[in-house]
Formats: sequence, structure tokens, C-alpha cells
Amino acid sequence: MMLPVTRWDPARGPLELRTLRHALEREGLTTAWWSEMPGGRIPEHAHPFSESRWMVSGYLRVVVQGEIIDLGPGDRLDLPADTPHALEVVGLSPAVYVTGAEAAAAPPTG
Repeated sequence: MMLPVTRWDPARGPLELRTLRHALEREGLTTAWWSEMPGGRIPEHAHPFSESRWMVSGYLRVVVQGEIIDLGPGDRLDLPADTPHALEVVGLSPAVYVTGAEAAAAPPTG
């Protein structure tokens, strides 16, 4: 499964947390931001909804069905629903990223 990585277009504005969140929200997605420490790992898992992951800073390695996808600042990866994937922060800096999911898939609040 070859998943394309989309690069940030500077014409859209500065590469900042709020800019990425607004871009995903304009697509109708519910957003959240995450920060993972260097060396951090999230074991293989899947979501019953599609998910977008957009890097603000740092570097994140995503493994999808044996394929290694390295993401850096401004890189976006869209994962289809039910796609098993694992994450690992690479490098010496924390990885900060924004996720977007369909509003119906967002966890309830309150």
C-alpha cells in the first residue's frame, strides 16, 4: 500500500499549529494536536475512521504494512479507516503534529 505524503504549500500561510488546524477544519475534519517525545513509540493499531496526520515540527516515522514513511515539518499523511499503523519519533526533537478525523468519528466531549 503506497500512501502519498503531501507537502505543505507555503502559499497557504506559515507552517504553524493554528494554520494546519484551520486547513483540516475547512475540510470538515475535527482536529487535535499531539506532542510525542524523542524515542516515543506507539504500537501498531488501527482506527475505524480515516485520519490525517500533519507535522508541525520534529520527525515521525509511520510504519504501514511494512512500508516506512518518514514525516517531517509540513508533511501530511492520510490514512484510510482500519489501516494498521505504528508510530515512532525519530531524531532528538519532540514531534508535534495535528490530526484530523471525520466529525462523526471524534470522541464525545464532557
